[in-house]
Amino acid sequence: MNSVRGILNFRHIINGNILMTLFLLILTDMQAQINQNEKPNIVFILVDDLGWKDLGVQGSDYYLTPEIDKLAKEGVRFTNAYAANPVCSPTRASILTGMDPAHQKVNISNWIGAQKYEDRSGDELMQPRIADHLALDRITMAESLKANGYSTYFIGKWHLGETEEYWPENQGFDVNIAGWSRGNPGSFFSPYNNPRLEDGPDGEYLPFRLEREAISLLEKHTKQSNNPFFMYFSMYNVHTPIEAPENFIEIFKNRQEKLGLDSNGVYENDKGVKHRINQSDATYASMVWAMDSVVGSLMNKLEELGLDENTMVIFFSDNGGLSAPGYGVTSNKPLRGGKGWVYEGGIREPLIIKYPPLTDEDSNRVVEYPVISHDFFPTLVDVSGVDKKPDQQFSGISLKPILSSEEMPDRSLYWHYPHYSPQGGKPASVIRSGDWKLIHFYESGENELYNLNADPSESTNLASLKPELASSLEDDLMQYLKDIKAQFPKEK
Repeated sequence: MNSVRGILNFRHIINGNILMTLFLLILTDMQAQINQNEKPNIVFILVDDLGWKDLGVQGSDYYLTPEIDKLAKEGVRFTNAYAANPVCSPTRASILTGMDPAHQKVNISNWIGAQKYEDRSGDELMQPRIADHLALDRITMAESLKANGYSTYFIGKWHLGETEEYWPENQGFDVNIAGWSRGNPGSFFSPYNNPRLEDGPDGEYLPFRLEREAISLLEKHTKQSNNPFFMYFSMYNVHTPIEAPENFIEIFKNRQEKLGLDSNGVYENDKGVKHRINQSDATYASMVWAMDSVVGSLMNKLEELGLDENTMVIFFSDNGGLSAPGYGVTSNKPLRGGKGWVYEGGIREPLIIKYPPLTDEDSNRVVEYPVISHDFFPTLVDVSGVDKKPDQQFSGISLKPILSSEEMPDRSLYWHYPHYSPQGGKPASVIRSGDWKLIHFYESGENELYNLNADPSESTNLASLKPELASSLEDDLMQYLKDIKAQFPKEK
């Protein structure tokens, strides 16, 4: 009898331990899910070729962007935000790696495909060769977030690899919709001839198709997963070809007349290149309006699904607006130049960040602190609490402190564009230190020096009046480029 009781007691103890173990496992799993859900969702909206002044909140009188203007009121707007490069692929590489794209380990200082499609026989200098893809051994933003429990979704333009082994699905994204080798969609109306996007009905407009794809992903994720998500919505708008629905174009033609705008555009000459200096192109305005509508739909869907209180939203552009030549459809004035140029119009971008922990006092705030596109990756590492590998390098810094109105360190920003652009830009490197900006041009070896606080239009070159400052900044710039083992143009 005692032995039977002993066996029963033993079984009771064992069963109790099993139950306790199961309880602890369930509790641990629940806690993990709670901690997972505490990580913010992230929606990164990258617009293609959107100029610094192409938003109402940035000063445009012609374009209509009510949804993005609303986002700015709910978040923080940066007035000195920069792309890493005046053309697209390098900036995209900097966002995904957190590194200066001119760094030897990235080596994407020009748009991928430039060397294949352009005849540069008339150029004075020989451009360095760049990588034709984002290397698989670079840890991307998506790979880092995915390794820490995030579901990762890519939608839109990729342009970081000529072959599919380098496309989004092989760079950390669970889902890839429409991302492939091309930077230009070919047509904004179906058929798209895109291997990562099924054609829609004839005449379907690409921005609205990608909007529906994004909303569908959000709905599926909410139903099927407890993981936080990272959605990288990399729009093809407002890149060429400049195309929009006819009913949209008619609206902005009427708006032209109402505002008394010259529909043919007004231009000025800068170093032998004509740049548009007014915003009046009805088709481009329609593309901006469509882009704004897509942003509004995404924000509304986040709210409808109850995700808006725990979703960080970043809105940015990959380079300046296209002001010259040929497709000069917008103006970046008062900034000088545009896409393909290292003047402010080519590299300064609209940036809005909506960060859930912000209080009402923090929102609708304007920040003048200079930031750059390789700051995004370290920022997301910081706000999401993901693990950064010990050997992982960042050229940028976290912007989390400034989102909460904390002080940020003084630093210099650098750009390296040792190439000739289709828009007339010449090989150059740049440093911004405080209010001072120095541009070093490689053809002539000359420097241009501007005080951006007093002269944001870069109209008065002070290099001859401040030779010591110019020399000091040039030394700093060249040392930086040496440190990152950047490539330089050479004599032919």
